[in-house]
Amino acid sequence: MSAPRLIAVVLLVVAIAAGTAEDRPRTNPPLALGGYRVLAADFHIHSSTWSDGALTPWGIVLEAQRQGLDVIAITGHNQVSDSKVGRWFARFVGGPTVLIGQEIVAPGHHVIAVGIDRVVNSRQSVASQIDEVHRQGGIAIAAHPSARFWAAFDQAAMQRLDGAEICQPAIYERADIQRDLERFSAGWPVAAIGSSDFHIFGRIGGCRTFVFARDNSAAAILEALRAHRTVVYGLNGKAYGDPAFVQLAAGHRGLRDAASSDAPVGWLDWVSRVCGVLGLVGLVFRPRA
Repeated sequence: MSAPRLIAVVLLVVAIAAGTAEDRPRTNPPLALGGYRVLAADFHIHSSTWSDGALTPWGIVLEAQRQGLDVIAITGHNQVSDSKVGRWFARFVGGPTVLIGQEIVAPGHHVIAVGIDRVVNSRQSVASQIDEVHRQGGIAIAAHPSARFWAAFDQAAMQRLDGAEICQPAIYERADIQRDLERFSAGWPVAAIGSSDFHIFGRIGGCRTFVFARDNSAAAILEALRAHRTVVYGLNGKAYGDPAFVQLAAGHRGLRDAASSDAPVGWLDWVSRVCGVLGLVGLVFRPRA
């Protein structure tokens, strides 16, 4: 094995080891409001294994625990393999509930499929994609629906859509993005969703969804999303979601505080991210003999 390739492999091994050894997670005592269990969730996360993130599926599970999340969906670009690895690992270590997910990526639109089992064909209309998600028992969420994505979401698609991201990291960089996300959802009965869209920078759970579910099982979480029992806190603590649940959540200030006070990213996490990226770059762009 050539020296550059050996270095790249070593960097990847260090990334895996550092990510696995990441700081000990926080433990969240169960919170019940209005007869429901309130779960902190992030439904849009990318891993490094078969997608373009900086953490492995098991690293994502550990970091989600550290950030106080109860539920995550690992959403590879047009694939579900890393999500299944993450679900297995979470069950093995007693981590958060992991829902199988996919970011359905196509020219002109992105849709998050959560609770599926196999890849959804991206070469069809949004409405047809959503129908396929529903046939698999999952729910469909419009991913970062800024104005440039609106044309693909016709009336047929909007009538089928289960949720839409209303809080996404881009809102903290451009005010017009927040306006776009609000206008997209206005007038349509979709669940309010907050997602980190984590790749390399930022934090898992940086934008999160509070789900009012009967328990923390995958079936209960999906049922709650279909019923739109969600609350999201965005810019300046503005609350989005079903008014009854927004009012219910307002009585527990800890939810608003949790949405804006994520745990700092640990140093081992940064080691994992940097070594993972350098290792992948080294393998892809290594000098030819």
